[in-house]
Amino acid sequence: MTTATGLQITDLTVTYPGPRSGGLGRRTTITAVRDVALDVAPQETVALVGESGSGKSTIAQAIVGLVKPASGSIHYDGKSLLGRRSGDRGMRRTIAMIFQDPRSSLNPRLSAEASIAEAWQAHPDAAPDGVRRNPRRRRDAVVDLLAQVGLDPDVAGKRPTALSGGQCQRVSIARALALNPRLLVCDEAVSALDVSVQAQVLQLLVKVRQARSLSMLFITHDLGVVRQVADRVLVMRRGELVENAEAQTLFTAPRHDYTRELLAAAVDLDAAN
Repeated sequence: MTTATGLQITDLTVTYPGPRSGGLGRRTTITAVRDVALDVAPQETVALVGESGSGKSTIAQAIVGLVKPASGSIHYDGKSLLGRRSGDRGMRRTIAMIFQDPRSSLNPRLSAEASIAEAWQAHPDAAPDGVRRNPRRRRDAVVDLLAQVGLDPDVAGKRPTALSGGQCQRVSIARALALNPRLLVCDEAVSALDVSVQAQVLQLLVKVRQARSLSMLFITHDLGVVRQVADRVLVMRRGELVENAEAQTLFTAPRHDYTRELLAAAVDLDAAN
């Protein structure tokens, strides 16, 4: 599927330096992602699934500018996200990332309020009126965001060490929403949480997506999670996409042998539990 708007990735290849050949020879190259093409339409949730090391997180990092692709293109609404000048950050802030480890993604020295407000310091054009100069308005804006992710106002003054893992992830989601993004990139966003908390955060992400008419690229190894959130599923293996299907079709009639292996493993785990 090709969309005129939303996220479009074409022929994406990402490489990393490998060990030197023979210990002292030329450095080898490791290809983490090879010739990947994918898209996420407006208000669509696409799940990107595969085993650890399949290249899922590398794609997420390339989208938000944390790694530089060797080749290929990444566009959002027809505008390139690669090689843009640091002063032109309007397009970048339309995409927000939620990381796997909720504690390490937050500065341990900052309160929740300060962590969220940092986003407005980096992107003043996204800040609500008056919040950068008026502490009371900033506090009110933070409390409003915390309420949207199901947290009480007193969380604003707490540091990550005083919060549970689920609360930290909700703060991370609030921080992402502070920039009014149009696409959320969730990189294993619930895998570090307890099972009961996972369900709550998944429900929150679905609610936020609907309330704000967001798109979402949801990266996970857990096919059980995919059932709850995805409209469409992409399956990765060894840096390449091997299947692209509507969620219901993938679960009922997978085409690729590797997809069938993943589904069988997921069923086995469910039975064991």
